[in-house]
Parts: sequence; C-alpha cells; structure tokens
Amino acid sequence: MIYIGIDVAKDKHDCHIVREDGEILLDNYTFANSAKGFQAFYETVKRLRKRKEEVKIGLEYTGHYSQNLYTFLKENKLTVVALNPLTVNMYRKSRSLRNTKTDKSDARFIAEVTAETEVDKRRHILSDINTLKSLTRYRYRVLKTMQTMKNRYRRVLQIVFPEFETIFNVNYKTTIDLLVKYPSPKDVLKTDRDTLIKSLDKLSRGHYGKKAGDLIEAAETSIGRANAGDAFELKHLAKQISFLQDELDALEERLKTILSRLDTPILTIPGIGVNTGAAILSEIGNIKNFKTPAKLLAFVGCEPTIYQSGKYLLTRTPMVKKGSRYLRNAVFQATKAAYITDPIMRAYVDKKRAEGKHFFVALSHGMKKMVRIIFSILTSGKEYRPPMQVSEVE
Repeated sequence: MIYIGIDVAKDKHDCHIVREDGEILLDNYTFANSAKGFQAFYETVKRLRKRKEEVKIGLEYTGHYSQNLYTFLKENKLTVVALNPLTVNMYRKSRSLRNTKTDKSDARFIAEVTAETEVDKRRHILSDINTLKSLTRYRYRVLKTMQTMKNRYRRVLQIVFPEFETIFNVNYKTTIDLLVKYPSPKDVLKTDRDTLIKSLDKLSRGHYGKKAGDLIEAAETSIGRANAGDAFELKHLAKQISFLQDELDALEERLKTILSRLDTPILTIPGIGVNTGAAILSEIGNIKNFKTPAKLLAFVGCEPTIYQSGKYLLTRTPMVKKGSRYLRNAVFQATKAAYITDPIMRAYVDKKRAEGKHFFVALSHGMKKMVRIIFSILTSGKEYRPPMQVSEVE
C-alpha cells in the first residue's frame, strides 16, 4: 500500500509519498494546479506503483482549491480520502511542541493521517447532489451580498427620500424596481401625474397606480436634501438588489427541478421548504455515511461543548460549531420556520423556555430535534408523519 498526503494550495500542491513499511518514495514532490500538473502527478504515481499495489491519497477538503484535484483523482480511479482540516491540524500539534508549519511538513502529516483513516466504501454522492451543493452555496453567498446591499440601500433612502417608505414596503421587489425609475423626489415631481400613474400600474401590475397622489404629495413635502450623487447611488443599489432577487428566483426554480428528480421525503418535514431542503440534502450527501443521529449532529456542529476535568463539569457550554456552517444555517432556518408553523416543534421549544432557557438556547434544542427527524426521514425514505398520527394508526 502506498500512502500519499497532498497539501492543497492555490497555485501548486505539495505531496509526500510513503509505503506502509515506512519507505519514503518521495519526501516532497510539488506539482502545479493545472492540467499538466495533474497529469504529471498521475504519471508519477503510476511509475512508483509495483504491479497492482494499492494507492490511498489523502487531502484536506478545503473547498474550491481542492475540488478540481479531488474530481481528477476520482475520475482516474484512485482511492481518495477527504480529510477534515481540523483533524490534520490537531494531529500536527500532537506530533510536535514546536510552532512550525510548512507545506512540506503538512504533506507528511496528511500522509500519516491518511494511513490511519479508513476508506468508507459506502460513500457515494450523486451528481444531482453535487449540483445542489453548488447552487445552495451560491444562494447563501447571494443572500449575504443582498443583505449588505439592502443595508446600504435603506441608509441612502433615508437621506434621499425618507417619506417613501411610509407609502410603500421598501422590501418588495416591485418597490425596488420603482426606485430604479424614480430614485428621488425630483424624479417624481418632473413626471406628470398620468404618466406616473401608468408607470406605477405597469411596475406593480395595477396595484400602485392609486398611490400616485400620495407619492407626489410626499415628494413635494420631502425633507430629503440629497445631492445627485446620493440619488445615483440609490438607483444603482436598487438595480443590483433587483438583479440579485431575479438570481434567487431563478435558483429556486433550478432547486425545485432537481428536488423533484430526487423524489426526496425531506420536504414533508414541517419547516423545511425548497431552499432549506436542498441545502440540507446537499450538505449531508449520503445519509448512510452517518451511522447514528449523534454523528449527524456532530457534522451539523450544533452539539454542546463538553468540558470535564476531575470532579469539575462545566454545565453551561456553547455549541461546538465545527461542522458545516451551510448545513447548520439551513437547520437553524428550518427550525425557526417549524417553530412558527409546527405545533409539535413550538411545544418542544416552549418547554425548554419554561425551564428557564433563553429563546435561542431553546431553539438550539429544537435544532437537535430537527436533526434527529431529518436522520429518521432520510434513513427510512418515508414521509414525515406527526407522532399523533402514528399513535392513531397503532
């Protein structure tokens, strides 16, 4: 058996190659993060193998830097172990008291961790799941960007036209599109009333035309003293937010299509919709990789920290938060929605609140309950049924 540890980076990758008997075949081999570099590495591995000698390659799963290399190795039928960077980091610290970190030493430590890590033969992720992961993570980034844009948009709106939000809900896409056309009181006042009514009706499909008089009156009495630069910024912020909202709508349609193909029961769980369901499903991948709900809970990262030393046991501890942040966020959003729509989840969280827990602490208990439900539904492949219905059948 040959063990290979690869330290992944942006422009190049360092690797350490060793046999199971301890013979070092290559102490430090570097190849470029390119098609030629990948092929050169593959040819080197083939040259070092004796007959049908097995090869096990370990690399830290560090997101986009490792994705292309990981896919290349799998396509060439090589056994690859995706390692958690935290595991490698703790192993490195356990091997030396020195605070030393280099690409060469990292590759050696990764090779050693790879030798001790079992390959899960059951691990299999469908192409649709990979597509879902890319789309849901993109959606997460778009939402983050949009939130930043909306904060700036509300700030500038208060400078340019503060009366505007007393007439319209400034979060609606129709309203945002309206500000693209009329970003300041001056733009409203220089438009005649009939044209304004038609424009409002067209943008809102007949809902805003009757508010033309209110808009004109607000523009005439506005305290906004913005300059042309502020109005320009507001107009372009509104354009960007409108574009991002269109992106989110298109993403949701793509997610619906893929979820319908997968025919998953996850959408039957109260609180889980298309967006959160797609995120949860894609981040978990193959549910068979998790033998128990506790292991899935650890992957989500919402289990409590445990600290015990001698007779001392710390009882008030925060979440571990070392799992997938995308999965943790999706479970959190699903639990919040379930608290509003599902009487069972509401009763469970309220029970924890009655015990004296803060709302968000109680909600974290709800997250753990949600994880257990997700594990049960995905493992069984059956639709969610409230406990009351189950007892009635029995």
